[in-house]
Amino acid sequence: MDREGSQGKRLIEAMAKIQRVASKHKFDDILPQREFYVLEIINCRINGNHSGELGQDAPPGIKVSELSEILHITKPSVSQMINGLEQKGFVKRVTSKSDRRVVYIALDENGEAELQKAKKAFLSFTDEIVNRLGHDETEHLIALCNRLYEIIGDIRKRES
Repeated sequence: MDREGSQGKRLIEAMAKIQRVASKHKFDDILPQREFYVLEIINCRINGNHSGELGQDAPPGIKVSELSEILHITKPSVSQMINGLEQKGFVKRVTSKSDRRVVYIALDENGEAELQKAKKAFLSFTDEIVNRLGHDETEHLIALCNRLYEIIGDIRKRES
């Protein structure tokens, strides 16, 4: 079989096309993708705090070390990203009352507003995709994506 036209190559090309097109959508103009992910992670952690996950005395937010682990990037890289978000007024640093050495990163009002604006644009984008694909094709695509995720995870485990 011709390796140039292999299904594997075509799959990678299709995934790359999707990533290129999706990353250039209008919600990226509101909030760059990386910033969106960081703010959403912080937002999810804050919502977790309200359910008592970390105790009532814990300030809403997440530690740089936790963000580093979730994003799979170094702590200095996370700190640099947080500094940029802080300069934009999207996040703030909150020192723990019980241990002054512990600093949490929390959303600021501007960060919450920008995140909601980006989410609204993103949901509008995905709603149009779902409407065009229809229910059955969307469900099939979701199943295929989940299966692909499992396969990639299995391959990575085997290789490590």
